[in-house]
Amino acid sequence: MNLGIVGLIFFGTQAAPVQATAVKPKLIEFTAEVWADNWFALYANGKLVGEDSVPITTERSFNSETIHFTATYPLTLGLLAKDYTQNSSGLEYIGTPRQQIGDGGVIAQIKEAKSGKLVSATSSKWKSLVINTAPLNPSCVTSTNPTVDCQSESLATPAGWSTGSFSDSTWRAASTFTPEVVGVKDGYLTVNWSPSAQLVWGPDLKLDNTVLLRTKVTK
Repeated sequence: MNLGIVGLIFFGTQAAPVQATAVKPKLIEFTAEVWADNWFALYANGKLVGEDSVPITTERSFNSETIHFTATYPLTLGLLAKDYTQNSSGLEYIGTPRQQIGDGGVIAQIKEAKSGKLVSATSSKWKSLVINTAPLNPSCVTSTNPTVDCQSESLATPAGWSTGSFSDSTWRAASTFTPEVVGVKDGYLTVNWSPSAQLVWGPDLKLDNTVLLRTKVTK
């Protein structure tokens, strides 16, 4: 037998390598409970999944919301939180004896819907970026023309800030506050909050009016 011919036949019939099939991440159902003074929007992996049902234009809003959504791990959670301000001055009740600087605060806890397992809760482990601060000169609270006298600072919302690929390395840790300091009421009292869930905001509860908050959860 010609061994050269046998060798050619053997190698010519060798099986092609098997291509690996990519496994799609499993969709998980989650439940989020959020309370904010005054308004919030919740994002999961860059997608808006729910927001406060009471508009930010509402002067007094202290309701909680329960949001159901599906997402995959790793799970990047983002909160856009806003305190009510009447205009760019950062004040509320303008032109009345109660003209003042308001304060904010937000708290959230997210669980797997099926198991009830807590996967994340707001705390100093979340990162924060303040994108609106007013007034920069708090003494303007007594001004009769606060839109002129009160100074403010705003930053553009970073593109993709709520996605998993966004780098928050320059963001600071979220600041935490007690319920007494925030002055919680109404919807806050209807939720059974986990001991690990904390009220968070930017470093200044009164002057910081719009805050971005985010965290990433790996399974």
